Amino acid sequence: MSRSAKRILGNVSVFVVLVALVAVLVVSATSPTLLKNDAKLTAEANAGTPIVQALNTPSPTPRSTANTQSTPKTMSEVSQEWADEKITQYLDGNGAHSFDAFPGSAQGDTIRWSSPSEGKLVITVEDGWSSEDLEAYANLVLITVGHESPELTSVTVKTDNNVVVETVAAKTSQD
Repeated sequence: MSRSAKRILGNVSVFVVLVALVAVLVVSATSPTLLKNDAKLTAEANAGTPIVQALNTPSPTPRSTANTQSTPKTMSEVSQEWADEKITQYLDGNGAHSFDAFPGSAQGDTIRWSSPSEGKLVITVEDGWSSEDLEAYANLVLITVGHESPELTSVTVKTDNNVVVETVAAKTSQD
């Protein structure tokens, strides 16, 4: 094949590709369904694909963000942040993002938490739980969080009607 024939064949090939590309663009511009996202097909393709959610830091009460940069934090704000951190550690340690992951348990009925003093975590749950349920919950928190946070020395779980159970971390010979 001569050199000029190769050039002609190459030019014709490029021309055919360009015509095909223009034809696809013209058809897609005039056809409302071509090259459009099919929601049902996308849902089928994504079925079974795990959805990764961002970790949330639970917050029991709304907080005002006004003037937070210009005023130092109070001890109660620092204590609440520490308590929030411990609750987040507990949820993460159980593969949960919220207490909704614990239906039918005292954990699932958690309504608020706080830290009255250094190393102490107080969790309040809805009424109706026995002291055994509360003790089991306190022990779970102490075991789950205390492993990573040795500063956690006690967990108190109580109900709104003041059924109270406190679990204190046992000191080991390494302490």
